[in-house]
Amino acid sequence: MKKILKKFNFATLIFATGGVIALGYLTTYWFPVTDNAFVVENTTSLSSAVSGHIQEIYVQNGQNVKAGDPILRIKPEKYKFEYSGVKAQYDQALIGLQVIAARINVTKLDLKAAQDQLERMKYEYKQKSDPAVSKGIPQIELKTLEYNIKSQADVVASLAQQIVLEQTELKQAQVGIQTLKAASEKAALDLGDTLLRAPADGYIQNLYLGAGSSAIAHAGLFKFVDTANTYIQANFNETDLANVHAGDEVLIFPRAYLGHKVFHGVVMSDNWSVERQHVIPLVEDQIIISQNHWLNLPQRLPVQIKVVDNDKNYQLRPGMSAYVYIRTK
Repeated sequence: MKKILKKFNFATLIFATGGVIALGYLTTYWFPVTDNAFVVENTTSLSSAVSGHIQEIYVQNGQNVKAGDPILRIKPEKYKFEYSGVKAQYDQALIGLQVIAARINVTKLDLKAAQDQLERMKYEYKQKSDPAVSKGIPQIELKTLEYNIKSQADVVASLAQQIVLEQTELKQAQVGIQTLKAASEKAALDLGDTLLRAPADGYIQNLYLGAGSSAIAHAGLFKFVDTANTYIQANFNETDLANVHAGDEVLIFPRAYLGHKVFHGVVMSDNWSVERQHVIPLVEDQIIISQNHWLNLPQRLPVQIKVVDNDKNYQLRPGMSAYVYIRTK
């Protein structure tokens, strides 16, 4: 009897324990908490937009910078010469454009004078060829006047055609001006890009360069960590996420500041992703690792959280771990 009672008690304990575990398993979504979370910040490989030798470096490893702060300068002499040359061509082309426009105006005045002269000659011919006076006008004078009228008409037509050609020349020059203007603006942009500035608030990492080092355009020189936006990737059991939605408030307890500082955040979206850092190249599909277990355990799904109250006195660095609790609605 005692053996049966012991077996019964043991079996009851096992089932009771299993029941508690099952109950907890089914109700964990009421309290979405995880100790598997870490800080994520946007890390950029900074590069110069132009190639050249580094003339001066204004920052050091770990230094905090504000958006727009100077970081380093590429030797600018080459780009100054390029800009001066293209700018001179552009200025010269502008003067040439003014010359063509002035020449068109002169030709238009010549055309107007030639047209007036033609009209005067036609009027004179009409008067002299009138039957009432034609007998008193030598025929050679009338014939000469006819030839002069024809010649003057050719002058008018020639000047009109010259205006068309000059206007075409003007259009061609205007297209050239736009090309030179673009080249001038590009040269000015290159000159400005010899000074590399911080793209946002953040700090410098992996800066192991010195003055005189070569910089290749768009090739990474060092790391820049953007502190303007800080995120937490919190990996929750999928059974915890039934009531979690975008916009839910989050309490963040970094282990480094445990007992000293609590951060607040907000859930960014309902689109739970798995291992957001790893994707299949080209197609950008997420890799979801599925494992077979004799007991069907819940998977971990990362919830992306944005920190809303960064504190410069308690800086969150990439990779720092934290406890996270989501206040579900």
